[in-house]
Amino acid sequence: MYTVDLLTVGRGREVVDAALGYVGGLGYRVLGSTTDEEALAILERERVRLLVIGGGVEAESRKELTAAAQEHGATVIQAERAGRGIEQYLAEEVVPTLGE
Repeated sequence: MYTVDLLTVGRGREVVDAALGYVGGLGYRVLGSTTDEEALAILERERVRLLVIGGGVEAESRKELTAAAQEHGATVIQAERAGRGIEQYLAEEVVPTLGE
């Protein structure tokens, strides 16, 4: 089974694509989704190390995605950019977790 270092789920395609471009550019294997259905399917078929759930994802979706990720052994980060740009947030919060 293919290992995915990072699965990012968000509601804005441009933010998801920016995350994939930045983290993928560092050599990590990345996938992204803007829908719960697609993200859940990825969690079913891939071995995902880290799931990042974007700030715009609704509470009920967060619960479902978190439960599925934990069931499959993935670490979950609930994104809180707190005004930071996407690359700064990823460099400070996500990439160090991937390096562990």
